[in-house]
Amino acid sequence: MSAPGCYNMRLATKAQPATELQRKHANIYLWGLVQKPQYLATPLCDTLGVNGVSEVYVRTNFGYALLTVATLGIWCPITIEYRCSKPCQPSGDDPL
Repeated sequence: MSAPGCYNMRLATKAQPATELQRKHANIYLWGLVQKPQYLATPLCDTLGVNGVSEVYVRTNFGYALLTVATLGIWCPITIEYRCSKPCQPSGDDPL
């Protein structure tokens, strides 16, 4: 009961971040059994013309953990944060 009740997971690439953290909220239902894969749209990264994201964080907090326990895992809310990567710099060898 004295544990903080939250966790963070981070996925990082070698790409340098170019934007501030963008935040999305997601819900996992019935322990993920009946849920089809969801794709997180990154419209900011798409408008910048970059190839993906540089960092992704998956976070939960004490309140989210309490809701998950209270519903016996039927509903599990999480927060996903990401940063877009910097666009690649064109080199002199590119035929563009």
